[in-house]
Order: sequence, then C-alpha cells, then structure tokens
Amino acid sequence: MKDIIIAYPTKNVALQLRSLLETEGFHVSFVCATGSSVLSIAHDMHEGVIICASILRDMGAGSLAENLPVGFDVIALSKNGREEYMGNMINLPLPLHKDEFLQTVAVLVSTRSSFTQRSSLDSDIISNAKLVLMSSKNITESMAHQYLQKESMRTGKKTVEIAREIINDFTE
Repeated sequence: MKDIIIAYPTKNVALQLRSLLETEGFHVSFVCATGSSVLSIAHDMHEGVIICASILRDMGAGSLAENLPVGFDVIALSKNGREEYMGNMINLPLPLHKDEFLQTVAVLVSTRSSFTQRSSLDSDIISNAKLVLMSSKNITESMAHQYLQKESMRTGKKTVEIAREIINDFTE
C-alpha cells in the first residue's frame, strides 16, 4: 500500500483529512502545507498518493503533479466544482462526497504503479471507448470520461480495462 501525504495550507483542514483517512484505515505518513515540502519528501520515497488543495502556499496542484517523481498520484481538492482527470492528477470538487473520496483514495493507494499514468496505446483505447459511449449513449466526451472513471473506481479496475470491456461489448 502506498504512503499518503496530505498537503493543505490550512492546518485544521489537513488534520481533519488525516483523521478521516486514519479512521478509515489508511496510513498518512506526512502532513505539510507547501508543495516544496511534498517534493522534498517524495524524492525520498518510491511511490505515494498526495492529497492537497488545488492551490498551496507556494504552487498549484498542477505544478506539484508535474514535478513529482514517477509513481505518485495527486488528488487535488478544488473549489471550482468540476471533477477532472489529467496526467497523474485527479481534481475532486468541494464539498467532497465522502464515499467517492475514500473510494478514490483506496484505488490509488492499492495500485502498484501510478494509477493515472497511461501509455499512448492505453490512451487510444480509452479514447475509442469514449467514442463508443458518446455515440451509444448520446453523451459528451466529458460525460463519457467521467463514466469510465466512476466505473473504474466502483470496480477497482483500471480505466483502460473498463474501456476494453466497453469496446468488446460494442463490437460483439
């Protein structure tokens, strides 16, 4: 299981997140307030999950995610109200839905390598599955992507596995 680092500029919020996670059986290794602290800690670790505010005292979550070593995923808690997935970062909107948040954390800490990092082949498979969903369900790309991610979190399977199943079901 991967280590968890919480990075939040507000100490009380950081401690509440740690308490919630530890109550649910997760191990939080570090709590800090800045992205530079996270980067320093992460360079001494092999892998982990960072739970942070979308904007820290010294950098945004996107910059943090870009500068982390391979094997790290970021869950950025965002006030913009949109759920987004990019690179090795997942933006979750505030206020959090507790069960979805805990399920996201559970999937990320239990996967061996960076969950959100994909090869170009995997990206192509996911793109094709989104096209299938868009045409068969008459939904937008964003909705198709959200569907894939939610199914991934619900089943504990990687998004590319869900995408392959959708494509296989459609071609049969």
